[in-house]
Amino acid sequence: MVKPAEKIIYIQDHEGERVRFDPVELQTRLINCFLTAGLRESSYMAEDIALAVEYTLLNSNRPDAVFGQGELAAAVIRMLEETGFPEVAALFRQSGGDRQVAVDADPVSVAGFLQKFLACSDTIFDRVVHEVARAVEILGIHEADPHLYLELARYYERKFAIESITGGPVARLRGRTSATKAEITAVLPPEMRALASEGVLRVSEVNEIFSRIRFFFMMKPFARKFGLTPPVTEMEVEPLLFRMSRILELGRAAIDAALQPPEPLPVQLTIPDMSGFITEYFGAEQEKSRKLMDELARTLSFELKNGIYKLSVN
Repeated sequence: MVKPAEKIIYIQDHEGERVRFDPVELQTRLINCFLTAGLRESSYMAEDIALAVEYTLLNSNRPDAVFGQGELAAAVIRMLEETGFPEVAALFRQSGGDRQVAVDADPVSVAGFLQKFLACSDTIFDRVVHEVARAVEILGIHEADPHLYLELARYYERKFAIESITGGPVARLRGRTSATKAEITAVLPPEMRALASEGVLRVSEVNEIFSRIRFFFMMKPFARKFGLTPPVTEMEVEPLLFRMSRILELGRAAIDAALQPPEPLPVQLTIPDMSGFITEYFGAEQEKSRKLMDELARTLSFELKNGIYKLSVN
């Protein structure tokens, strides 16, 4: 259960009336939205979101601690969408959490919106924005729900990432059941090769004994890459891990596209330094450490289309 904060935060509605922010009430509303969406197993996220919102409001540099109802709703909906619960976000919006938001279909507006979600290179990002704007123009759409742009963008992002590595290295791997580490690295998208060069990610060979894609993700180099300094919070780390998850999925798709196996290869993800990262950056006690390890590992594997065959977290 969310414990109310000592500092009083006020929410101002559209008529100008102020009410005290109640994180327990927000948590209850979110739980109802998760249950209505049929996501009972994920309803525990309601507490995390309520705490994250409360933490953000408490640490705002706004002197009077008064926030608009629309601001609060937009923050909740953004968290739900960015953590992969668009259906819950829609229910929260319908229940009075927010007024319907539409994004203009011009390239500048589309680019501004998509910048918060895509983890691709600048070159691919520009192509994605162009194709998304072109697609909605063909459909005669002048403004639309953000989800439409996001789904189109993810389609084009994956398409262009795979296209960018087609050619020699891919042709040499097509139809094979094994590949060396160097051959696998050669077909990875640029974003993933950059992570490998920075020591954040390591990709193993694919062997014939058990053909699988194996990723090693290093949390401490990841923290250094993004300039994280202890102590950190989940709100700082998880959005970055979602970006990393998207890159892992692009890499997985590229390897599958190169080898063209009869069925998608299973994925094994190993995070060998998670406990050390949590101790150093969160300072968490042992009981909370296990929960954090599981939560961050789920975040990192969230975007992988076919899930994880084996997840090892140490």
